[in-house]
Amino acid sequence: MKSHLVIWIRRYATWIAILCFLTAAFVALIVNSIAFPLLLVCVAMGFVIFRYWEAIISFDMWGFDEWVRTRMEAIGIHQWHSPYRAAELFCNPQVVKARNDAAAKMNSIILELVKDTSRNTAAPPVAAVKGFPDQETAMRSRSDLAGRHADYEAAQTKHEQNNVALSRDLCRQLVAGTLMAKGLPVKDDAPQSERIIPTSRWRILGLDISKAEAFGRGLHYVGIVIGKKPVRQQ
Repeated sequence: MKSHLVIWIRRYATWIAILCFLTAAFVALIVNSIAFPLLLVCVAMGFVIFRYWEAIISFDMWGFDEWVRTRMEAIGIHQWHSPYRAAELFCNPQVVKARNDAAAKMNSIILELVKDTSRNTAAPPVAAVKGFPDQETAMRSRSDLAGRHADYEAAQTKHEQNNVALSRDLCRQLVAGTLMAKGLPVKDDAPQSERIIPTSRWRILGLDISKAEAFGRGLHYVGIVIGKKPVRQQ
């Protein structure tokens, strides 16, 4: 019975508080009395506190203050870039070049495999035309295919390693405050509205620049974009 009453009060606490505020205002205007309206206002505040108690005790005033300051500092940023692009603009150019070379190598191998597949599909193999199996050609084809797969895996590994290095570099600059980021926080597997990510959060977040996501200690952001803070003139 008690739990049902608590649920009912929590559900209608906001409306009860509004009714108490309106009644207090009406009594204060019509009746020359202060004590009763003040009592109604206190009751209304009690219902509001009861309704939003969990949000009140979990509210991080310091975090809110940092979020406001971060929001104000982000006003001067006119260009936002995807993390993958931001790495090219703000990180070590040698690492970026190695990452891009590995990506180009992967794309080249995929195109070669697609072309070979199309060519083999369009034209029948020589062995089938001659009517006898060409084992040497088949073995050479399998060896060449295995070599290309090995090259692709090596390029993919290098690409991922460089992406990790660039992610760490971006996180370091985000912690230092020279870069800022915003994204969509995910709650219950549903993205929320976009917001600025406080600088201190990047001490516990890990960035995935290929997916534009960040994870850490129960926090999850998607659709991340990064901008460079303008340099203040001295």
